[in-house]
Amino acid sequence: MKVWKNRFWGHLVHHNNLNSKRRSVLRAGAGLAAIALSSGAYAQDTESEEDPPVAVTTEEAAAPDAIVVTGSRITSVTPFNSPDPISIVSPEVARQEGKLDLASALQSSPVAAGSTQITAALSSNFVTNGGPGAQTIDLRGLGPNRTLVLLNGRRAGPAGTRGGVSSFDLNVLPLSIVNDIQILKTGASSIYGSDAIAGVVNIFTGNREDGLSLDFNVSAPFDSGGEEYRGSLAYTKTFDRGHFTIAGDYSHTNELARGDRSYLACPESYIFDETGNRSDLIDPRTGQPMCDDLRWGHVWTYNLIDNLQLDGPSGPNTGIQTSPNGSTVLLQYQYQNGVAAGNLGIPAYGAPAYEGDFSAPDGFFPTGYNSESMAVQNAYHPYAGEQTLIPETDLYTAYAEGAYELSDAVELFGEFLFNRRETYQNGWRQFWNFGYTGELYGTGPGNSFNYWGEGFEGVNFISPTAITNQSDNSQKVDYYRGVGGLRGNISSVGNWKYDAYVQYSRSDGRYRSQQILQDAYDTGYFQTSSCVGTVTPISGRDCIDIPWADPEFLRGNLTQEQIGFLFDWEEGRTIYTQLTGEAVVSGELFELPGGPVGLAAGITARRDKIEDTPGDITLAGNAWGASSGGITAGKSLTTEAFGELSIPLLADRPFFEDLTFYLAGRLTNVTATRRSDGVQDEDNGNFTYKIGLNWALTDWIRFRGSYGTSFRAPALFEQFLADETSFINQRIDPCINYGTGVQNGTTSQRVADNCAADGIPDNYQGGGITATSFASGGLGILEAETSKAKTFGMVLTPNFGFLPDTDFSFAVDYFDIEVNGEISQLGAQNILFGCYDSEDFANEPLCNQFTRGQNETAVYQIDEIYDQFINIASQKNSGIDFSANLSHDLGSAGLFTLRAEATRQLDRDFQLLPTSDVTSSNGEAGSPKWVADFRATWSHPSGLTAFYGVNLIGATSDQQDFEDRYGDPCLNSFNSQGTADTSDDLPIYGTYCPLLTTDATFYHNFSLSQEIADGRAELTAGVSNIFDTRPPRVSVRNGGQISMLGPVVAASQYPFVGRRAFVNVSLKF
Repeated sequence: MKVWKNRFWGHLVHHNNLNSKRRSVLRAGAGLAAIALSSGAYAQDTESEEDPPVAVTTEEAAAPDAIVVTGSRITSVTPFNSPDPISIVSPEVARQEGKLDLASALQSSPVAAGSTQITAALSSNFVTNGGPGAQTIDLRGLGPNRTLVLLNGRRAGPAGTRGGVSSFDLNVLPLSIVNDIQILKTGASSIYGSDAIAGVVNIFTGNREDGLSLDFNVSAPFDSGGEEYRGSLAYTKTFDRGHFTIAGDYSHTNELARGDRSYLACPESYIFDETGNRSDLIDPRTGQPMCDDLRWGHVWTYNLIDNLQLDGPSGPNTGIQTSPNGSTVLLQYQYQNGVAAGNLGIPAYGAPAYEGDFSAPDGFFPTGYNSESMAVQNAYHPYAGEQTLIPETDLYTAYAEGAYELSDAVELFGEFLFNRRETYQNGWRQFWNFGYTGELYGTGPGNSFNYWGEGFEGVNFISPTAITNQSDNSQKVDYYRGVGGLRGNISSVGNWKYDAYVQYSRSDGRYRSQQILQDAYDTGYFQTSSCVGTVTPISGRDCIDIPWADPEFLRGNLTQEQIGFLFDWEEGRTIYTQLTGEAVVSGELFELPGGPVGLAAGITARRDKIEDTPGDITLAGNAWGASSGGITAGKSLTTEAFGELSIPLLADRPFFEDLTFYLAGRLTNVTATRRSDGVQDEDNGNFTYKIGLNWALTDWIRFRGSYGTSFRAPALFEQFLADETSFINQRIDPCINYGTGVQNGTTSQRVADNCAADGIPDNYQGGGITATSFASGGLGILEAETSKAKTFGMVLTPNFGFLPDTDFSFAVDYFDIEVNGEISQLGAQNILFGCYDSEDFANEPLCNQFTRGQNETAVYQIDEIYDQFINIASQKNSGIDFSANLSHDLGSAGLFTLRAEATRQLDRDFQLLPTSDVTSSNGEAGSPKWVADFRATWSHPSGLTAFYGVNLIGATSDQQDFEDRYGDPCLNSFNSQGTADTSDDLPIYGTYCPLLTTDATFYHNFSLSQEIADGRAELTAGVSNIFDTRPPRVSVRNGGQISMLGPVVAASQYPFVGRRAFVNVSLKF
C-alpha cells in the first residue's frame, strides 16, 4: 500500500501500513494522539514491531515532519511548542457517541457547550442569523460571527437564508468527509483576519485510504420522531505524483414535533407556593395542571367605558369585577358538548340592563379574572403539538479534492464542495382583528360598528384572536466552494516554501413562508359593512367577509375559501458570494541558540457580496404581523498583509528545554459599498497583533501563554440591511399599570420611579395601537469591533516508572476575552426596559431611542422606536480549561484510553452601553459554569472496541436576576377589586414562586465496534442518552427570565429527542 505525503507541508495524506488486527487498537491510539494535542503533547509516530517500516524519500525526510498547527503558518510551530491551547474533536469518537453530523460533534465540545449554540431546533423556533434550519458554532458564547471557521486552513464562506447570513452553516459539510477538527481556543485575527475573536475552528478533510469506502448510519430514538439516516461513499486513488478523492453523502432527518414527546407538549406553569408545594392551577377538564402556552380562540375585550361586572347591573350582581380599571379580559367559547358542559362553572355576563350595557353571545364567558376562570382558559391548541422542533431535513453533498506534483518544487492542488440543504418547518400562530361593538368616543351610530360581532351587544372595544396552522416555512440552500492553487519549495533560497490559492464560495438560498395578507386582513379592521364585490388593493383578491368572532374561526377551523383569501406563500432569495486570493511564504531566517528563527508572511484580498431579496408580499409591505423590508445588497473589499515570527531563544539547557517567543501582526483595510446608491465607507489601518511564549522547563512540564488583539469588521447585513418597518405591541411598555405592578411584585420600584418621572400615571393601561419600529443597516456609522484575549497555561506530560506502558498528560489553561464596541441590534423591548430600569434615568442613552406621546389621542403611548445596528460597550468571557488524558497498553489485552475535558466559566459579562450596568449570565440557563466530557475506550487486537462516554452540563440558576428585577423570589398575582381592603382582591395565581434553577445533567453513551474481514468492514452499535435524561424543566411562568421551548429550557446543551439507538456500518474495497 502506497504512502503519499505532501512533501511541501508535511501533511500526511494517506497511510495504511498496519495489519488489520492492530489497526483498531492503533486507531484508538490516534484518537489519543489527537487528545494529547489539546493538552499540548502530541503522540509520537511509533511503529510496533509487527509493523513494517514506511519508506520515505530523502526529500520527504528532509521536510519538516511537524503537522501545521492551527494558530500559525510557520511549519516549525508544533503542538509541542505552540503558545496557544488547541482542542481536538475526533469524528471517530463522535460516531462512537452516536453523533452523525458535524454540528452535533462540534457544538457538544466543552469549548462550545458552555453557551447555547444555534441548532436546527433553535433556528427553526427563534429568529437567528442564517435563517431557519441553519446550524453554527459559537465559541465562548461570544456569538457565531465571532468564531472563524476554516476548511483545510482556509476561510469558509457563509451560507444560509434571509438578510442575516454571516457565518458558516455546519450543515454544509457532512461528518463523513471530515478527518480531523482543531479548535484554537483564543483570538487570532493577527493570524487569520476578521471574525477570529473567540477562536478558530479548523476542519480538515482528506487523509483516506486508497480504494472505495461505504458508510451507512442510522440513529433511531426509542420514541418516534427525529430519526436520522445517512449514507456516504468515497473513492481515493494515490499515484506517483499525487492523489485524488471523490465523495458523496446523503442524509435525511425526520421531523421531531412537540407532540412527539410528552415532556415537550403541554407547558404547565410549574410554579410553587412559599412552602415549596406545586401551586399550578388545575384544569377541571383534565384534573391536571393547566397548560400555560399561547392563548387561542378568545375575544379580547378592553372595556374602555367602565368596569365589567359579572351578572351585569340587571342581575343579582356579585360585585366581582372582571376587568377593573379597564384591563383586558378574555371571552372564551365553550366548545365542550353535553348538557352538563355549561360554562365549566364560570358565570357569564348577565343580560344588558340599559342601552350600551355590554353582553356576549350565548356560549361565551369571561376568563382570567380569578383562579377558577384562569384555570379553564384555552392555552394549548392541538396545533402546538404539530409545531416543528427539529425540522425535516435532507442534505445532499458532493466533494472532491486532489493534488498533482508538476515538478519536484511545484504542486497543483484543488478542492470542490457542493451541498444542498432542504428543510421544512410546521408552524402556528395567533392572529387578531379589532372592532367596536357600539358607538364609542363619538365614532358614530351604534350597531353599524358590530358587523362581524353578531350577538355582542352594548359598547366595547373587542379583539377576536384566532389560531391558525397556516404559518409554515421551508428553505433550499445550494452551497458551492472551489479552491485552486499552487504550493511548493523555493529551492533557490533554502528551506522556504510558498502557498498561493484562489477560493470562491457561493450560497444560494431560497426561502418560502406562509403570510397573512395585510390587505385581506384590513377588510375586517373595524369593519362596518360587507366587502363583497370589492377587490383587495395589493393581492388583487375578490373580497369575502371573514367571521372573526365565529367560534369555529377562532379555534382555527377555517374554510378553504377563507384560507385562500387570508393566506399566501411567498419566496425570497439570498445570495452570498466570497472570492478570496491569498499568497504565503514561510521559512527560516537565521540560527539562534534555541534553533532557527521562523517567518511566515503573506497578503490576502477578499471580496464579499450579499443580495437578499425578500418575497413579493414582504416587499409590498403586505405581510400582516411581520416586518416590511427591502433588498439588502452590498459588497466589501478586504485587503490584508500579515506576518509571523517564531524566535527560539534557548533550547536543551537546564530549566530551558525550550524557550520560544512568538510575534504576529496583521494590517487590514476594508471598503464597504452599498449597492442601492453606491455609498462607500472605508475602514483602513486595522492593526492586530499577538505575542506568545512557550517555556518548557523539562521534557515533561511547560508553560505557555499569549496576549493578542483581534477585530471583527461589520458583517454585510449589519451595514446594508434595507430599512425595515415593523409594528410592536404596546404590551412591551414597562410603564403599563406600573402602580399595580409594584404592589404585585411584577414591576420593580426603580422602573416605577422612572415611569413616574416621565410623567406617566401609575394606572396607565397602554395604547391599543401598535408602536412603529424602524431598523436599518449602519453603513458609515458602525465601527469594527475590537477585542483583547489572553491565555496562560501549564502542560504536564510525566512518565511514571511505577506505571509502565502508560502515557499521561494534563493541561490547565486560563483564558480571558473582552470584546469592545460590539455590534448589536437591541430590540424594542430591551430599549424600553433598559431605559426605564436605568439607575441614571435622566442620562440614559437608550431613552433617546424612542418617542412617547406624539399621538394627540394617546398622549402616553409609545410612538416610534429606533432599533438600528449600533456599537455597544463590551462583552467579556473568562474561564479555565482542563484536559487530562491517559493511555495504558494492556499488551495482548489491548489498549485502554481515558480522556477528560472540562471548562469552568468564571465570567460572562455584558454591558449594553458605557453608562449601563454590567450584567452577568454566568451560571444561568444556557450558560452553565461547568461543562465537561469523560470518555473511556478499550480496544482489543481482535478488532473489538468498547466505548463509554459521559457528558456533563452543570447546574444553572436565574434566581438572582429574577430577584434583582422583581425584588423578591415570589410574585403576587391578584385581580384588584378596587377596594381599600386588598383582601377583597381575587387570586389568579396568588402568591407563587417560580423555579429558575436546573440541576447538573449527565448524558451517558455507550457503543461497541467490531472490525470484520481483516478490517475491511466495521460494525458499530450503541445507545446515546442511555438513561433517557430529559431536558430540564423550569417554570414557564418565569417573568421572562428564561427562554422556553414548550415546557423545557430552550438551550442547545439538552437534546430533545431522548434516548437513541444507533448503528454504523463501514465497508472498504
